[in-house]
This record gives sequence, C-alpha cells and structure tokens, in this order.
Amino acid sequence: MTEYKSYRFIDGKARWIIVDENGNIINIDPSKDELKGLEKEVYKQNKREKYTGSELLNYLKDFYQKYGRVPTQKDFDNNSKYPSATTYIRHFRSWSNSLKLVGMDLDTRVKQGNLETESEKGRWAELIVIEHFKNNPVDLSGKNYKSPCDGICPNGMNYDVKSSKLDIYRRRWKYYISNMYKEDIEIFYFLAFNEDYTKLLHVWRVPGDIVESNYFTVMMDNATIGNDVESIKKFEITEKFNSIILKK
Repeated sequence: MTEYKSYRFIDGKARWIIVDENGNIINIDPSKDELKGLEKEVYKQNKREKYTGSELLNYLKDFYQKYGRVPTQKDFDNNSKYPSATTYIRHFRSWSNSLKLVGMDLDTRVKQGNLETESEKGRWAELIVIEHFKNNPVDLSGKNYKSPCDGICPNGMNYDVKSSKLDIYRRRWKYYISNMYKEDIEIFYFLAFNEDYTKLLHVWRVPGDIVESNYFTVMMDNATIGNDVESIKKFEITEKFNSIILKK
C-alpha cells in the first residue's frame, strides 16, 4: 500500500496526516520521522476530492490567516495544500458564493468598511448608487467586474459609476474614463468623496454624451466640467443620496 502525506483540517485544525492512495486516513497524528520521505498527496490523480462544507470553508480561512489576503481561484488550483477551486464551485455553485460564506467576498468586505484597495472603493460607490434607486436596477458589475458598464437603471438606461477622492491641494476631483465602450453608456454617476474616502460629499448624474474625453474633472467650487464652461450644478443629485450618506 502506497502512503502519502496530506495537509488537512482535522478537528478544526490544519495538520499533516498520512493517507493511502485512495485518500483514506491511515495515521492522524504521525511523527516527523513517519512523514519524512513521503510524497504529498496529489488530489487531482484519478480520484474525486471529498470534503465537508465546513472543511472547505476552513481552508479559505486558513489561507487568509497565512497570507493576509483573500484567496483567488488560481491560489487553490494546482496547490497540493488546498482543495481545487473546482471543488468549491461544485459544492457551493461558485467561487464567489464560497467566499461570501466566510465574509470574504467583495461586497461583504465593503459593507464591513474595508476600503483599502481601489476595487473596494469603486465597489462601495457602485453599491451606494444601487441603494439610491427606488426600484432594483440590473447590477452588472457585481456579477462580472469586466462588464462594459456597471448596470442598467430601472428605466432601462446603461449607467457607469466613477468615484474619486478630493485632491485637496488642487481642490478638485478627477475621474479617469477608461471604458472602451464609453459611447454605449447613457448615464455616468460621479461620486466625490473627501480626501480619505470616509465621507461622500457630492453626486453628479451626467449624460454620457457630455463626457467626451478620458478625463473628467470637477473643481471644488462646482463651477466647471474640466475645461468646459458649462456648470455642473444642474447635474448634482446629492440630495437624493442624503439618507444613504447619513447611514454610512
């Protein structure tokens, strides 16, 4: 009988054990000498991975504790220490659902106040816009971050959300419009935060045909749209977000 060493969760703790070629546990508490010379169990070889749901979730927590970041599917593929991402998708229907169950998905992190990365800040802005709608919009970005627009308004218009923190020295907010499908976006929501992203100060709902360049700049005095003389004040809808702002 061929023996392998395997890194698994046993009684809630990650440890090395010894298994046979079928993945059956032979020794739950081996010594270093017993582990020495054994090859690692190869999960993908001619057998189906078998884990309980709690074991799978514990592996996600273990990864986060070790590396201090949320695991990706790539981290769990071709990694003998962890179940494959396919196992999670098969068990929980998607990788995102797996992360959600342990509070590691993007929306949960954002709602808990984690706004360290650009993706977290951007998603927070998207969730604020979603929350302001009286009827549910179609949230495209939440399902696919590569979506050409962030969503579809309840009235059927394609919209995109951009956020920026205050550049206190230049007294402005600057937005970069990198979307190659910009012409298909009918409405832009520009959210202006303070310098440390702790407070939402302004929201502008701007028709897409006005946003012609790749950069959209709003001066702190609310006077201009970039170099244009047209006032942006007529596009401001901050009051519609007051109840949301007060809750944050």
